[in-house]
Amino acid sequence: MMVEKMLSRSVRLMFVGGVAMSASLLAQQAVAQEASVQRVEITGSSVKRVDGETALSVQVINKTEIARTGATSTQELLNSISSLSSSGATNNATGAGSSTYGVSSISLRGLGSERTLVLVNGRRLAAFAAGGGATVNVNVIPLAAIERVEVLKDGASGVYGSDAVAGVVNFILSKNFQGVEATAGYGSPSTKGGGQNKKASITAGFGNLDTDRFSVVLSASMEKEDALFAKDREYAKSGNNSPYYTAGATGQGNIEGAVVPGAYPTSPDRVPGFGNSPGSGYGNPLAASNTCESIKMFKNATNTSKGAPYCAFDSNGFVGLIPDRELTNFTGNFAFKINANHELFADALYSKSTVTQTFQASPVRRSFLTTDAEFANQKVDPFLTLYPSNPAYQNIAVPYLTAQGFNSLIGKPLAITSRVFDFGGRQSKDVATQSRMVIGAKGSVLGQDYEVAFAANQSKVDGTVPGGYFSQVAYAKIINDPANNWNPWVAGGAQTGALAEKLKTAQYTGDTIHGTSKSRVADAKLSGDLPELAGITAQYAAGLQTRRESYLTNPSPAMTAGDVAGLGGAVPPIDQSRTINSVFGELSVPFLKNLEGGLAVRNDRYNDVGASTNYKANVRWQPTKPLVLRASVGTGFRAPTLTDLWTPQTTGSTAQFNDPATGQSQLQVTGVSGGNPNLKPEKSKQKSVGMVLSPFNNFTFGVDLFEVQVKDILATPSAQEVVSRFRAGDPAYKNLVTLNGNDVDTVQTTLANTGDAIVAGADVFAVWRLNSSVGKFDFALNGTYMSKYDQTSPGGTISQKVGTLVDANGDPVLGADSGGIVLRWKHALSGTWTYGDFATTLIQNYYNGYETGFRQVDGERNFVSAQSLYDANVTYKGIKGLTLGLGVRNLTNKQPPIFVPVSNQFQSGYDITQYDPRGRFVYVTVGYRFM
Repeated sequence: MMVEKMLSRSVRLMFVGGVAMSASLLAQQAVAQEASVQRVEITGSSVKRVDGETALSVQVINKTEIARTGATSTQELLNSISSLSSSGATNNATGAGSSTYGVSSISLRGLGSERTLVLVNGRRLAAFAAGGGATVNVNVIPLAAIERVEVLKDGASGVYGSDAVAGVVNFILSKNFQGVEATAGYGSPSTKGGGQNKKASITAGFGNLDTDRFSVVLSASMEKEDALFAKDREYAKSGNNSPYYTAGATGQGNIEGAVVPGAYPTSPDRVPGFGNSPGSGYGNPLAASNTCESIKMFKNATNTSKGAPYCAFDSNGFVGLIPDRELTNFTGNFAFKINANHELFADALYSKSTVTQTFQASPVRRSFLTTDAEFANQKVDPFLTLYPSNPAYQNIAVPYLTAQGFNSLIGKPLAITSRVFDFGGRQSKDVATQSRMVIGAKGSVLGQDYEVAFAANQSKVDGTVPGGYFSQVAYAKIINDPANNWNPWVAGGAQTGALAEKLKTAQYTGDTIHGTSKSRVADAKLSGDLPELAGITAQYAAGLQTRRESYLTNPSPAMTAGDVAGLGGAVPPIDQSRTINSVFGELSVPFLKNLEGGLAVRNDRYNDVGASTNYKANVRWQPTKPLVLRASVGTGFRAPTLTDLWTPQTTGSTAQFNDPATGQSQLQVTGVSGGNPNLKPEKSKQKSVGMVLSPFNNFTFGVDLFEVQVKDILATPSAQEVVSRFRAGDPAYKNLVTLNGNDVDTVQTTLANTGDAIVAGADVFAVWRLNSSVGKFDFALNGTYMSKYDQTSPGGTISQKVGTLVDANGDPVLGADSGGIVLRWKHALSGTWTYGDFATTLIQNYYNGYETGFRQVDGERNFVSAQSLYDANVTYKGIKGLTLGLGVRNLTNKQPPIFVPVSNQFQSGYDITQYDPRGRFVYVTVGYRFM
């Protein structure tokens, strides 16, 4: 059984258009033409089989199709797959303004990246080292080294264990190659600004396993992407677009209220009536005189509880839409045939990704500083004080307070907000490395196939901040010194002279976090044919696996203390590990010539959260020659990760949120977040039924209906979710919010088992090939229709999430602000014309419209219209060994629909989960193969 022949041409045709026609006539024709074909493992099964025999829905994207997409990163490639939803994923743009540390992730069915298992060559990668969990950073997987991508659109915990609740994405790297091939590419948006991409790769293969008894394939590649900023895009350069949205970020010089210097932390440090946010404070003298622009602000009179206009900050123009990104990587695949029955193999991967994010300067106000323990430790007042002795107090504040009728404040020290331009815009630089080594042996013994292997995985991240950050307590000490006469209304918004020199001592540059995630896996597997019974020869696979996971973070002292403005509060260190032992078995039984059934069972035993046994059963029936029917049912689970369980709970600042009760927007208050050692695993059930129909030659159509039910969802509720559900009277959230009067003062967002979800829909695909006198035509359609995504909160409230980010009352549906939209329909439709040495492809990427948050000015419902974007490319292979390519993404340079976010999103103006801000993107590629 170790001797394997080449796959027939007909079987390979099954993958035209990126569709695995897993039970079509083409497979049977191939078997009839060749007495012996290669049996291989397909994602979703451990039993070796001919590619076309699987009863599961597996989409395959091969190397040619990858090139036709024009993708410049692995994340971009995956965005074109209809079943991969933006909801629950993280893309590069999401990182602007949040601590993602450069991660890019994917999400099947909108169920989140932590429920989508990512494999490379059929084995797990270590989880991303910052943020932990089960998420894999897909942008460290080298695009140039990917031979194909297999997407299993069905739960597979019965085969792979935890995390495969929604499905599996398996990246197959190049293994069979001879010669040397070099490629290079350059792309640029047609609109001025950044976003340019450069890439190059080289692949070399030596030896033939059958004739030379060895094979080596090595590859190296690099990618470089330039930053693109919101100021270079009309639709994103401002956060003010009436009536859709209004910027409301913390501004400079807003009066919070009267305070008592020197009283903190042993007694009250503020006078009653103090406002916790600009809108509930006492306004701004420059807003009253319509001169907010002199300090880089704008006047906002719509979001105030005391009737006084204030100066808000429009952060959009300072935000990076696409980060500066560099990726270098090396891969190797090795094989050595000992004899006809035994083979040694190994594969290696090393990637280094550097992502630099740039965004707006940090804000400071009292609610941020009270979460910084250093203020209590050093007995420093947690506010920025303007004293009555200050000339700015007498010349600017007193006339304003008198005119507004706030006479009770006159003569008292005042707390003032700041947008700290003194250190420039914030910039973070995160270097993520991913390394993996797999060594093993496979072959046959007594007519049965075996495989044993050991895999060592490591993900590591090193975060730094080159500029724009500062120590809050050091900054406050300088500002609060009466001798320095701080002027929050100085022209330009930044201090000058001697005070500016003193403030430089508060600047922080250096490390943020160092994290390492490791996984060590040993597995052994046996597969083959069982003895014939009643004329039936069943196939089986059985195996054992042991996995050791560890997670270690070493935050810098500044991060541990939580004293650096803009880094989100204290980050405690974590050092945890665990062991998982698993046993699994699979059986495939051909009951009849046209009827096959399968069963997989797996038991995973964790030393910290207990054991889980899951199964997957499927059936494939071909009642007539053109028709194949298939169905599957199974269970799944997701174990709490080490970070879920052991991240200490800390106090910091929340993400921005809107308060539906007061009408205030973009609020940030004290937040409590962290892990929970009492978590239990999620449980899931999934089922699917489908058909593949080939009514005539060269045309195949298929549809698969699916449903996934998830119980005890592990999630961290967002600040927006908690506040919205609290204001709606949901009893499960009543103890998670503390009020100061009617203003939100504290929000608790710790991890919990937070309810259930039911997801249902249909995957549709079609392939048609036409040969004619004027060339060959290939057409392919891949689409996903979501009929249901109902998520239930712990209090029993149901969010119907398909096609909307808000419910009937305008409150965000569960997870809306952290995961993106669940689209009703999404498809990719492609057509390729091949004539001689030329091949031309046109691709339509379509999604239907959906509802976003309510318009902020007039309260009307807002809808994003349906979108069709077209990509085109042409390749030429008329010169031996040379391949030339020219392509355009977003051919018509279509601009994004107006998007109103439901809460925290620094990039206003467009939906960052659906639209590429580069717009029309033109690229050229060249490749040469040395024979």
